[in-house]
Amino acid sequence: MNELDKHLRIFNFIAPVYNRFFRWQVSNYRNVLDQYEQYLALPPGGKVLDIGCGTGAFLYCFAERGYQATGVDFAPSMIRAAQKSTRKMEIDFHLGDVTKGLDFPDHDFDLIISSYVLHGIGKDLRATMYAEASRLTKGKVLFYDYNQRRKILSDIVEWAEGGDYFTFVRDGEKEMRAVFQDVVRHDVGPQTAIYLCLAQ
Repeated sequence: MNELDKHLRIFNFIAPVYNRFFRWQVSNYRNVLDQYEQYLALPPGGKVLDIGCGTGAFLYCFAERGYQATGVDFAPSMIRAAQKSTRKMEIDFHLGDVTKGLDFPDHDFDLIISSYVLHGIGKDLRATMYAEASRLTKGKVLFYDYNQRRKILSDIVEWAEGGDYFTFVRDGEKEMRAVFQDVVRHDVGPQTAIYLCLAQ
């Protein structure tokens, strides 16, 4: 079983569990956007694509602010959960695998976002995701993920999940800086950050 097949099984299985935290996630993401939306400088009604949208909580917060919201995930159960949780919003969801390329034109979105995806995939897959995000954006990419601070509980949980958490925590920001024209990190929690990236 390859890396993506393993993740697909995991996320199809845990989608209902993730959905139980939807309201808490929305509250958290709202707070982050309240503080940092100004740095995104999005046009009114701008187009936002969430890669690895999960149950749609981050994208929900953009949609309620009037942005055109599109979400992509490779786990069918996550897409179904997202459609259920966001049914009051006009959000367009698609099943798709970013590592194989997404069926959207070049530079079609004002902003690409992705939350808690990068640390769960290996370095080579992250490189593919950086490239695809750069292709799809008109310039801006926002990654929401771990920063370099570690705590034992997170270490245990992420080790059990089997992703690439330890490497990402150590090298993730350096990887981004090697790909994007500019990267600005804002720590938004004890272990979390948003990385505002400007594509080449």
